Amino acid sequence: KEKVYATEGKLTIGGKPAGNVLIHFNPVNGKQDAKRPSATTDMEGRYQLTTFEALDGGPVGDYTVTLVYEPASSPLTRSRGKPPQIPAIYNKVETSPLKAKIEAKAKNEVEVFKLP
Repeated sequence: KEKVYATEGKLTIGGKPAGNVLIHFNPVNGKQDAKRPSATTDMEGRYQLTTFEALDGGPVGDYTVTLVYEPASSPLTRSRGKPPQIPAIYNKVETSPLKAKIEAKAKNEVEVFKLP
């Protein structure tokens, strides 16, 4: 099993935290079966990556980051108002401009992803 390193960050859309967004870290030089660490943002727009076990982080490497809005099924966590609008370019590895790097250190703080 690959070694993973704690990685966290934040997502904002239009300057506001974006909750319930599924974030995938796609390895830049990854093989088809490469691990893709992922996370779902909380209502503050924060996330912590998971690869093997909850919040364990991700393997060292360079990543293209993709975003998909994931509606919360529970009425309690569903946010009032309309869901965040994520432009389609962010859904695909081929078109997403978001990049991230995970390094071999105790805690990786990824730069805030700011969508217009």
